[in-house]
This record gives sequence, structure tokens and C-alpha cells, in this order.
Amino acid sequence: MNSEKLKIAVLGGTGNIGEGMVLRLALQNLMPEGVKNEIIIGSRSLETAEEAAKKALSELENCGFDTSGIKITGMNNFEAAKAAEMAILTIRFDHVLPLLEEIKETLENKIVISPVVPMVKEGSFMAYRPPAEGSAALAIQKNVPETTKVVAAFHNIPADVVKCKAVHDALVCSDDEEAKKLVMELTRHMGCLKPLDGGPLKQAATMESLTPLLINLAKLNGLKDLGINFS
Repeated sequence: MNSEKLKIAVLGGTGNIGEGMVLRLALQNLMPEGVKNEIIIGSRSLETAEEAAKKALSELENCGFDTSGIKITGMNNFEAAKAAEMAILTIRFDHVLPLLEEIKETLENKIVISPVVPMVKEGSFMAYRPPAEGSAALAIQKNVPETTKVVAAFHNIPADVVKCKAVHDALVCSDDEEAKKLVMELTRHMGCLKPLDGGPLKQAATMESLTPLLINLAKLNGLKDLGINFS
């Protein structure tokens, strides 16, 4: 896998989390340093994916960025996963396992990144509800080919990419050190993010559980786009 130029599929890239991830990846192509990439937005609907690709390019242009060196295309989820070297799952946990069953054959020898958080609403607040495996990341690892390298990352980062000012820590964990190193390099040049090694994949449960905590803190204190920082 060439870390200088990657084809990255953002599966579920038409939702809020996916849209933010697409923009973060796209902006790397404008930086002197960083992992250059071609972005493929995946969706159940080809038409929806293609519209999301046009929207992302338009948003970047409206913010004054030169998009001539940025390539964003739309495909259905299967074709997006097949064409890419790396896939990011930006969908709800209850949709993850059915999607993996659909695209499993395309994931051999690839990196799959999970920012997925299994959580439910209890009254006015969100609560973490991991599956029997212990975390979404471990459930994903159980349902992909043995050659697939699963990395847990991007759980607790602000959604607003263009207006992001403060730097937030981004935890990354995996049982595959090379895959973790590559995702950390990808993260380092996303803008406003500082990657930290979060250890093996079994640590994903702790990382995932921070997301409902941040959502609840934001609601209780009238805050927006909370992230985390360690010092």
C-alpha cells in the first residue's frame, strides 16, 4: 500500500460524520505534507453518492479552496470498497454488520477504519452500549477477513472541518502496528488533529465510550464541537 497516494472509501459518506471525513481527507491534497488521496464516497444509492461528491467539491470551492487537484467520486458501497485500498465506516453501528456481510470479499488485505460508536438514547442523554465482543471495533474485526487490518480512530473529533481552530487529540488503536502508523500519519495532516497511539484494538471500548460522554457534556453545558485533549 502506497502511503504517498491512497484510494480511500468513505462508506456512509453521505451522512454528517462521513461528510466531515471527506472534507478532512480532501484538504490533505492541498498541503505540502500529508497523504495524498483519491476519495470515493460510498452509499447504498449510486445517485446519492454522486450528489454527495459534487456537494463536497462545491463546499470546498465556496470556501475558497482550489479543487483542481482533488478527486472525489461517488459509488455504491460495494464498488467503493472494491476500488479502494482503505475503507472508513462512517455509519451507525446497527448498520455495520449487514454492510460488512455485503462487502466482505472486497476487504482482503485492506485497512478498515472504525469511528463507529454503539450508543443509544436514554431519556435526554446518550449511553454507550457495546456488543458482546466488547466494542464496535472488535465486532468489526470478527466480521472481516483475517487479512483485513482493523484500526479504531476518529471517534471524538469535531464535525466542523473548515472552521476548526483548536487542536484536538485523536486516539488511534489497532493490533497491526503498520496499519496504525499509516492511520496516524493520515490523521496528523487532517488539520486540527494530533494523533496519539491508543494501543491495541482491545482499547477501542474506552475510546468509543468517550463519544456519548462528550455529547452529554455538550448538551448539559451549551457547548458545540467538543473534542478531547491530554496534557
